[in-house]
Amino acid sequence: MSAPPENWEGQSTARPPLFNGQYYSWWKNRMRDQIIGENYELWDIITDDPLATMKINVEGEEVPKKRADCIADDLRKWEKNAKAKKWLVCGLGPDEYSRIQSCTTTKEIRDTLQVAHEGTPQVKRIISEKDRVEKILTRVLPVTWESKITVIQESKNIATLKLDELIGNLTAYELRRQTMKMDIPTKEMSLALRITEGSDLEDDEMAMITKDFKNYLKRAKGTSRSGSYSKPKAPERKTNEGCYKCGKTDHHIKNCPQ
Repeated sequence: MSAPPENWEGQSTARPPLFNGQYYSWWKNRMRDQIIGENYELWDIITDDPLATMKINVEGEEVPKKRADCIADDLRKWEKNAKAKKWLVCGLGPDEYSRIQSCTTTKEIRDTLQVAHEGTPQVKRIISEKDRVEKILTRVLPVTWESKITVIQESKNIATLKLDELIGNLTAYELRRQTMKMDIPTKEMSLALRITEGSDLEDDEMAMITKDFKNYLKRAKGTSRSGSYSKPKAPERKTNEGCYKCGKTDHHIKNCPQ
């Protein structure tokens, strides 16, 4: 998670951190910690929904209460809802406030900012996977894999290529190189080691990619061994099979009476 290069306005513990379009993840986590420190229930209001104050009307329907219908407990709920919204709104600069000014609840404000700066969970997963694929192809693999990289880039749609598909492809290629005893420089690290030590991916990305690669490699080697076509051993001849001529087992052929 990247953070601002220098302290911004909003570092005080008495006021929310300021967000004006940059370093959203940093701001989001600091805002959460500050709101929880103020009142844990306020964060529940932001992530779930405002505290409801409802009544049953003459038609038997449940509807929100108006100010005149509220008792003291209802007013306390309204106050908490307003305080949660105040924390969020006061932490936004002019541009970000314009983005959420039509929102009516704190959850709606939070969701709007989340989608604007991080996308939906589905979009984030797709972007993250595409980014990992591109990093492996352009930053992780050694120079000696250039021909394989070119083949993948020309034959695959990189925008839709899944990470596990790429790892499986690379694993099969590395196993084939090992099987065919291709000319591999002695100083070249294996792909698994290269991914572990030689890239600039984030730690969580490194762990996931390395784990997937090793699992693929292990399964591939197991399949290779189980699918080998080695000549089966001939069954051992029993030492006392009897007479080959008459078929009886109480004597050998040299003593056969026939």
